[in-house]
Amino acid sequence: MRVLNDYECTNCGLVEEHFLENDIAQCTCLQCGGVARKQQAVPNFQLPGNDQAGFPTAYDKWDKKRREKMAYEKRQGHTAFGE
Repeated sequence: MRVLNDYECTNCGLVEEHFLENDIAQCTCLQCGGVARKQQAVPNFQLPGNDQAGFPTAYDKWDKKRREKMAYEKRQGHTAFGE
């Protein structure tokens, strides 16, 4: 299966993307003709729950429940956390 990977030249240090078979660990640098080795890629993904996506985070859910509980206890004449 062909995938897009980064390859760094051991001679000149140039980093280039190549669309090659996934098991190819090195290729030829297009700039100087040296050996370019495959670099470990960092995955790029986002989990739901971040603020930009509009989903509530675990903290948002906890804070909402805490505020609701404090409002309930205030109506009942109790104070939160023994205050």
